[in-house]
Amino acid sequence: MMEFLSIEKKIPAEIWLQAITPLLREGYLFKICPQGSSMVPFLQGGRDEAVLSAPDDNYRFKKNDIVLFKFTNGIHVLHRICGIKKEGIYTLGDGNTAKEGPFQPGDILAVADYTIRKGKVMKNDDWKYLLLVGVWRFIRPFRPLVIRSYAAVRRLRRSKRR
Repeated sequence: MMEFLSIEKKIPAEIWLQAITPLLREGYLFKICPQGSSMVPFLQGGRDEAVLSAPDDNYRFKKNDIVLFKFTNGIHVLHRICGIKKEGIYTLGDGNTAKEGPFQPGDILAVADYTIRKGKVMKNDDWKYLLLVGVWRFIRPFRPLVIRSYAAVRRLRRSKRR
């Protein structure tokens, strides 16, 4: 029987980014499993995945792109572009209500070409996907209520199964 080494420690983003950045620049794709809940409901931390590529110098960032960037405090974040203005790019996690930014294009380390949600591949420029994202962006002021209601329904379903 074959045994595999199990590593319980998570690799800091700074380290794995140094390793994969040259490969991304050569055109390779990199799949990550984001952690946290800032991209719920479109990406569930620990379950769903984002497939990243490196934007080249000619890449034109657009609203709804999911991008990997680094905050000034050193934390790496995967969020969606919600606005592009003269002063820079603004992002917003799908599960958040407050925008971040402005960031400059050079602050963006990678772009998600597509996501894998519950095992299903979703191209980020698919019109159905963009329609859902647009509706979700429109209801931003009500997101906390929607998310709490959804969580309550899930808890109720789980308790009925037991």
